[in-house]
Amino acid sequence: MNPRHSSSLILVWRIAEVEAKRLNAQEIEPVHLLIGLCKVVDLDLPALVSKNTPDRDAILEELLREVRKLRRVFATAQVDARAFRRTLRGTPLDRRFQLPESANLHRSSLTREAFADAEHVAQLTGGVVYPVHLLYAACLHEDEARDRAVRELGIDKKRLRAVAHREIIPQAPHVAPGERTKIPWN
Repeated sequence: MNPRHSSSLILVWRIAEVEAKRLNAQEIEPVHLLIGLCKVVDLDLPALVSKNTPDRDAILEELLREVRKLRRVFATAQVDARAFRRTLRGTPLDRRFQLPESANLHRSSLTREAFADAEHVAQLTGGVVYPVHLLYAACLHEDEARDRAVRELGIDKKRLRAVAHREIIPQAPHVAPGERTKIPWN
């Protein structure tokens, strides 16, 4: 079964594409995904979804819920999303060139790998890929542009990854060895 990409993930993907174009990138790179993830938490989501959109309420509800999760991850990991986004934008990328405005960008092999990782994690938790899955996946692999920004801002990359992981797969309450858990029967 192929995982389904959520509306909120598609929004992040579109933002990443716009950011890649702004930076004259040849392809959408993982750093653009991170910029999109950091940007989406500052958007006026109700203004983005047309009042004429079918299922507007359901789409908007998902967007708000999933962006709230990202905000929670950034806050818990002590990451200023705006500063991170701005620092990532200033990170030089090797393969820049001018694209015609209408050209669609494709994902780089590293970005496709990040999506595959996000899809794999999503399969463990229901099959729908959300932005928090992509954030977790974007923290898994080495990325020079991201790591430069992380060092510059003093972000703990391992903490960010761990917080995103906890948001995806909440930990069961700890039970000491030898203790029995009480299961309610009603």
